[in-house]
Amino acid sequence: MLLETLDSVLNQTYSNWECIVVDDGSTDETSHLIKEYCLKDARFQYHHRPKNRLKGGNAARNYGFEMSKGDYVNWFDSDDIMLPNKIELKLQLLLNSSCDFVVCKGAIYENLPAIDPIPWPLHLGGNIIFNHVCGRIAFVTNGPLFKKDFLLQNMPLYNESLLIRQEWEFFNRLLITKPKIEVIKKPLYLFRMSQSGIRRGRDVLKIKCKIEAERLTFLNLKNKNCLNNFEDYQYRKIMIRRCITFYSAFQSKDRFKELFFTLSTIFLAIDFNFLKTHLQEKYKS
Repeated sequence: MLLETLDSVLNQTYSNWECIVVDDGSTDETSHLIKEYCLKDARFQYHHRPKNRLKGGNAARNYGFEMSKGDYVNWFDSDDIMLPNKIELKLQLLLNSSCDFVVCKGAIYENLPAIDPIPWPLHLGGNIIFNHVCGRIAFVTNGPLFKKDFLLQNMPLYNESLLIRQEWEFFNRLLITKPKIEVIKKPLYLFRMSQSGIRRGRDVLKIKCKIEAERLTFLNLKNKNCLNNFEDYQYRKIMIRRCITFYSAFQSKDRFKELFFTLSTIFLAIDFNFLKTHLQEKYKS
């Protein structure tokens, strides 16, 4: 998969790029493979995540950003595919506008070649912050090409303590700043829907990270006064349902108690009647 990803970078119609690969601690033949690409093309760079940084994709992304020298940044996951004109089309739009970043659509696929890939949702009408936190918009890490100066003004970047849902939390923080965004309404990358690994994981730690991302986002939105009263109430309901869904794999009484008190802690003005009714419907007890 990594070979396919790197080849898709090599095949870009725009050629003035640097590709910074950050190794998060691989134990296979990754280092040998990347070194071959670096020898073949000096635009590839290979770095290892420093040992004093937390393990995970977030630290790798942040470290790659710190190593970058370009004026524009597009993070990209190691198992996905860039379509040939991805960088060129986004850069043209970015250079010809006053926007802070350009985002394109992506498409989900299982294996190459992709057959009738499903477009990633990207509709920016209405209240963009509310739509994003509710899941009506999905930027995904691969989608935006940023002006580096914009990112430097909005540090810190990815929360390195979150194992999952980190992109969602990161983009919510960016959207609160009301950036200028341009959209390319067609897929320019292919997002591989892996059958294993962190994207499909449901263990306790990942579920707690999901809820922590919800908590951080909720508090940030409240502190910045980004939701009006109606949307705030609706968002609370959505977050409650989401947290219950995260816990739905664990049916024990201990998990039920942990869920209830977690939600009570997160939402200080929670509608307990709504929570009680929804929990009864979910657990039939």
